[in-house]
Amino acid sequence: MQPNSVFISHSSRDRGFAERLASDLKAKGMYVWYDDWELKVGDSFVEKISDGIKSKDHIIVVLSKESVKSPWVMKEINVGLIRELKEKRVVVLPVIIEDCDLPPLLADKIYADFRKDYRSGLSKLLGRFNSNMFVSGISVVQRKSLANNVHLENVITTNILRTKR
Repeated sequence: MQPNSVFISHSSRDRGFAERLASDLKAKGMYVWYDDWELKVGDSFVEKISDGIKSKDHIIVVLSKESVKSPWVMKEINVGLIRELKEKRVVVLPVIIEDCDLPPLLADKIYADFRKDYRSGLSKLLGRFNSNMFVSGISVVQRKSLANNVHLENVITTNILRTKR
């Protein structure tokens, strides 16, 4: 399972919001599973969705009037809630984009509210993740990748020190 990774569950009618959210999270250095980016011609829909849900830390559920009526979104919520019971940690992260009837099993969860202000909703959602994840515009994932190549890290540090002289 990838750290700081998310699967975005949404109704196809909320595609515009879901894609914006996916792009913003990816720009912050997160691993994002978003259907339009992952599903290719000939793929097994069920298999790819199942693999996506299993391989990510969290499931972000976009809640709207359409998504709460979607059998697929409800199944994805159920899979996430079962994972919460098994793993004894928060998996499902509700994101509300319009007034709607919340699924009963999500009613007690705190959600990121995007109804009035996208930026404050995004900020609240990002607060769920490690606050050290985004430092100096480079994500922890990118830093770990760089750290795997000690020589490259030393070269960068040396060049910075030379520049400051």
